[in-house]
Amino acid sequence: MNLGPAEVAVILLLALLVFGPARLPEIGRQVGGAMRELRRMQSTLRRELDDALREEPTRPAVSGPERPADPEPDHTDVSPPNDRGFDGPPGSFT
Repeated sequence: MNLGPAEVAVILLLALLVFGPARLPEIGRQVGGAMRELRRMQSTLRRELDDALREEPTRPAVSGPERPADPEPDHTDVSPPNDRGFDGPPGSFT
C-alpha cells in the first residue's frame, strides 16, 4: 500500500486531532513496535515455509517382514443344505 504525501498529512492531522499532542508520540511508538513485530513474524513464517518446501520428503523405513495376507475365510460355519431344496421365504420357488 503506497501512501502519498497528502494522505500521510491527512492521517497525521486526524491523529493529532483525535489523540492530542501529548499522546501522539506514545501512540507512534506503539504503532512502530507493532509494525516491527508484524514484520518479524512475517519473515519468520516466510523462512519456515521456504525451509519446509525445500525439504525433500522422506520415505519411512520398512522394517521387519511384511504382514501375511489374510487367509481365506472359513466356510465351515455354514449349515449344509436340507433335503427339501431351497429354504427361502414362504411362497417362493415352491
